[in-house]
Amino acid sequence: MAAVVVVLVAAVGLLIRTATLANDIDRQSESIAKNGEGINTATKSIIRLDNTNKLGTSILESSTPLSPNLADIVNLAASIDGTATSITDSALTINGTARGINGTAAQILDVARSINRGVEQINRNVDETIKLVQAIRGDTASILGEANEAVKNAACIDAGLTGNNDGHCK
Repeated sequence: MAAVVVVLVAAVGLLIRTATLANDIDRQSESIAKNGEGINTATKSIIRLDNTNKLGTSILESSTPLSPNLADIVNLAASIDGTATSITDSALTINGTARGINGTAAQILDVARSINRGVEQINRNVDETIKLVQAIRGDTASILGEANEAVKNAACIDAGLTGNNDGHCK
């Protein structure tokens, strides 16, 4: 009986720890998912830089036939175009990373929900185990009562046969 109680206490302790960890994971994954959505929104405006790159190229092509005094402007426009391309590439990389984070957050949320379902099943199992322990406790009390009665009857039979009463026959 003591072993059953020890197992029950250990199971309840593990259940509480599992539920606490599952709730922490659930809160953290929701926060990650929200942050990932904000990054996706912010990168949409950066992606629009592709249009800016095209306009820069058009200006460069339009200014080439102009006077040689505009050579510095052309060089500057080329530099701006290179920078804009670099920014676009960086923005696309950031967007890809943000999507990856969002996907990972969704996976974490799925795992947290699965853990939560597992905890719920453990709770149901513990409830059933408690019922079983209570039934075993009742059976044990009945068996103990029957055993005491058997000891008493055996002592009375022994006293009747041998005349020796050890105090159990009452």
